[in-house]
Amino acid sequence: MIVDSHLHIGNILDFNLTEEETIAGMEKYGVDYGIVSCLESSEFDHNFNQLPPEVQVSQKDSNRRTLNFVQNNPQRLQAQFWIKANLEGYDDWIAEFLVTNQEYFCGLKMHPFHSMLKPTSKKVKPYLELAEQLEFPVAIHTAGDKYSDPEHVYQLAQDYPNLNFIMVHMGLGTDNQKAISLIEKLPNLYGDTTWVEPESVLDAIEKCGSHKIIFGTDAPIDGVDTYKSYFDLIEILKTELSAVEYQNIMFKNAIKLFDLNIKKID
Repeated sequence: MIVDSHLHIGNILDFNLTEEETIAGMEKYGVDYGIVSCLESSEFDHNFNQLPPEVQVSQKDSNRRTLNFVQNNPQRLQAQFWIKANLEGYDDWIAEFLVTNQEYFCGLKMHPFHSMLKPTSKKVKPYLELAEQLEFPVAIHTAGDKYSDPEHVYQLAQDYPNLNFIMVHMGLGTDNQKAISLIEKLPNLYGDTTWVEPESVLDAIEKCGSHKIIFGTDAPIDGVDTYKSYFDLIEILKTELSAVEYQNIMFKNAIKLFDLNIKKID
């Protein structure tokens, strides 16, 4: 069984990730279940320029697209609500939307780089309070830039000990050592495998435990065949880990962390 904790849809920036590609990739490579979010909640481009008004997609519309996708594929998908904390921010609609659709949503997603906002900002606080109320884990993009530094997620995990956080990428573009050392320190910090070299994934498992790392890919970021990039990682994990450790990474941790309905994955 494979649960991919890190799927996307959305047409913005230089990305056009379709629902059809996402499902096709899962079917082609035997991925049983996935957690999806819509990158149309992005607020700034790759050079920290604010996206023009005609390109911006509202937080409501972005996450309604995710909801529609999951509702059409309830046996293989659940959703993360991608927050647009800088230019829009939190309002009561979000709480009502997530409570009403809690059977389809299982977490929050933040991309500090494309929001030009540190996750420790006061603008993020009401989202975190809602996540705590709903018992949703919060997945946060981490990298080497000042907005996405893993240290920010570590600080949040200290401030919200009852809330689980996922350091997505475990520090994209770095040697991952900073993120791994921080994940090791707190029980409510996790890492995902997205664009992480196999050596670093194994290091994270050894230092943090197989219960702290979850499988993720960013599919279909490179099209239907995104999963080809993960063949080596999966084979190495099969070879180097015990059966229990392998199962933890590939599906058990995600099921527990996101409180997935096991019946959907039979």
